[in-house]
Amino acid sequence: MLNFKRVLIPLLIFLLGVLLVVVGVLEGDVELALFFVIPVIYGTGIYLIGGIFLIMLSFILFFFLSFNVAPASGKRSYDGAYKGRRKGPKRESKYGGVIFIGPIPIFFGKDMSTTKKMMWLGLVIALILVFLYVMIVFL
Repeated sequence: MLNFKRVLIPLLIFLLGVLLVVVGVLEGDVELALFFVIPVIYGTGIYLIGGIFLIMLSFILFFFLSFNVAPASGKRSYDGAYKGRRKGPKRESKYGGVIFIGPIPIFFGKDMSTTKKMMWLGLVIALILVFLYVMIVFL
């Protein structure tokens, strides 16, 4: 489990970067466009440069701050996640996901029921994205 304090700093930096990009859009220094169905942000102002820098910095900080560092005593720390072997029946995990490449969903899952759920979820998200694209382009 991630420590909330370790996640809070990158999250605040990320939100500040997004805020700078939004201010740049409102000031007219940053432009938004669609290249096919891929959103593109471009501009020449300090708001865009600062916003993109802070967003990238937040990704890097989240990556490095999310590691669990062992204490100086040399004992391993598990953040309370590992309490020993579980007694009783072993639970089987189910997982699945949807990856979008452009407007095309690619879905996967460990078992058939999870894969079907991901397929329907991907279809719904794809339809919402197509609807939003049509609304933005034609209105």
